[in-house]
Amino acid sequence: MKIRNNVFSILLFLLLSLSLLTACQAKVPSAPAADLAEAADETKAKEQPVEIQKKAEEAAPQEQPSEDALKAAPAETPAEPQKKESSKSDDKACFQIEGTGIEKSILLSLDEMKAMNDAYFEDDFFSLNSYGTKKYFHFKGIKIKAILDKAELKDNAKNIKFVATDGYTQELTIDQALREDYIDEQDPSKEYPVIIAWHEDGKDYDAEKGPPFRLVIGQEEPDDMNKVKWVMNITKIIVN
Repeated sequence: MKIRNNVFSILLFLLLSLSLLTACQAKVPSAPAADLAEAADETKAKEQPVEIQKKAEEAAPQEQPSEDALKAAPAETPAEPQKKESSKSDDKACFQIEGTGIEKSILLSLDEMKAMNDAYFEDDFFSLNSYGTKKYFHFKGIKIKAILDKAELKDNAKNIKFVATDGYTQELTIDQALREDYIDEQDPSKEYPVIIAWHEDGKDYDAEKGPPFRLVIGQEEPDDMNKVKWVMNITKIIVN
């Protein structure tokens, strides 16, 4: 009888233990879906700084080379600038030589004229104008004969006309243009060729004010008013 009571007590204890265990599990709620999502976000947040740091490192500017490294590096050879082709429209310091009395039409620049050393002429030219004013001017230029030779003067050429930008012209015969014995009525020892000058009284002509060329010719005889023949801003020479 005593043994039966002990067994009964043990069974009763086991039943009570099971009941208490079941009640405890019922009181503990299961984690909702929102909590699971929050936990996932926290995990992702912990991983995110690593990814942001990686992107920042990629976006950061590259480290500049030190001054010593720059000095040691060979200097790059700059590209050679392209040469601009000259044309009549954008080259103010030139004039055209054309006409039926030459073999070829040419465009002669100031630099080309200055390079013609064999034909260079410089002197004081006496002038007499239509008002009777007498004066000397110092000129540097090139003999017209050398210019005509450059254009290859034809044997049948008769006249040469000098044309200014304002339309003013002066015409000479070929014989007059090629003479080199024009006079100064005040100095019989002087003899002058016909020249195209680019320099007067200490300075070159300003190309911004017109083609820097002027026809200069001495006197054919005393009292010859030669100043009126000095065409300025020559833009064209026509040989026929």
